[in-house]
Amino acid sequence: FEKLLQTDKLIKFVLYTDQGGMWRVQAVTVEGKAFENRLSLPEEWRGVRDEDLEKVTKIKGSRFVHAAGFIGGNSYYEGALEMARVALNSRLVRY
Repeated sequence: FEKLLQTDKLIKFVLYTDQGGMWRVQAVTVEGKAFENRLSLPEEWRGVRDEDLEKVTKIKGSRFVHAAGFIGGNSYYEGALEMARVALNSRLVRY
């Protein structure tokens, strides 16, 4: 997809709605490696749900993050976008 956009920056997350209307933030995998993400959601969010996740993320509408960190859900588009932003920024802080 990056080639189509003619960009040298790799896409890390995609946002979309599921069949129930929840916004999802999903990590993009490394090309050719089905289970290796370019960037996963933060470790401290993984396996946490609902109110507990809202407390940890401080992001309204946070619903879940899979234990492997490849996908999360939020009730709102803005919340899903913020989850991706925080994950991107946390990577910058760690390295």
